[in-house]
Amino acid sequence: MTADRKRVLLAIALAVAATAAVVVLIGQAAHFGELAKRLREAAPGWLVVCAAGELVAYAGYIAAYQAMAQVSGGPRLAPVTAARVVGLAFGAFSVATAVGGLSVDFWALREAGEPAALASARVIAFETLRWAVMAVVTCIAAVAVLAGVGHHIPWVVPAGWLALAGLCFAGGIWVSAPARRERFGVDSGGRLRRALGVAVTALVFIRQLRASPPGMRARAIGGSGLFWLGELGCAWAAVRSFGPSLSLAPLVVGYATGYLSTGLPLPFGGSGGVDAAMTGGFVLAGAPLSGALVGAVVFRVFSFWAPALIAALSVTTVRGLRDRLLDVAERRRQVS
Repeated sequence: MTADRKRVLLAIALAVAATAAVVVLIGQAAHFGELAKRLREAAPGWLVVCAAGELVAYAGYIAAYQAMAQVSGGPRLAPVTAARVVGLAFGAFSVATAVGGLSVDFWALREAGEPAALASARVIAFETLRWAVMAVVTCIAAVAVLAGVGHHIPWVVPAGWLALAGLCFAGGIWVSAPARRERFGVDSGGRLRRALGVAVTALVFIRQLRASPPGMRARAIGGSGLFWLGELGCAWAAVRSFGPSLSLAPLVVGYATGYLSTGLPLPFGGSGGVDAAMTGGFVLAGAPLSGALVGAVVFRVFSFWAPALIAALSVTTVRGLRDRLLDVAERRRQVS
């Protein structure tokens, strides 16, 4: 067995152990008898909805990634190529961290001929756009929750979302405005200044979506929205399998609050920590602790473990994927 394979297997084993530890700890608070009851009374038909939701999410993710790679003269990735890159990225996230997944996105753009600084900016732009779409939807849900729609959530959570999202949007618009963006070059200054330049360039890429062809805008923004729609559908069905249905607005706020943990550079794809955070998010949305715990575990099976398995099966095709990306780079050089 190779050293790389041993490391992957060790990472998976530690991820399983971390998840099991969280289930045991939270299960004690929820009472194991209640958990057993939830499992006996489960409605497995909802698992089909979970699977369908994740398929929708991945389709949206692929479309958005492909569009943001191409915006403002970037590499044109065929849908099949983009799908293979995304599959590997989800696998890297599953056995490593969120940063590991983004590194695959970066690698693919570099192989397709994009300079390092611009490849980094495109990956950041893609992630920023994806989270921005979620922030907008969550803020709409937060307003509904504050207005008394659905399950009661402590006002500080939806108010926090409105304040934080407002500050992030205002800061991004200000720093990427034409009057200021030229101050930050991606190839000048020290390391910190160059990093800031990459971040500003990422925001500029998002601004340039307005001047992009309508189809590209639709894939970038619509694909990001489709990703969250699929994820929310999977989360709702996972909790619904073991308990009552959750209202939409509280579910969005609770899900988004728990999902923030996936953005942290946690080891083993956040196993354990993300499971606990998603459990808390579902409880916040109105699910009982026992139902929230098993719902979070099922949700992670579809959003985390299944992609890891698919990625593991596709590792042997990396060389073929690299050849496709090098072909993209060669065609770009011929055009230029």
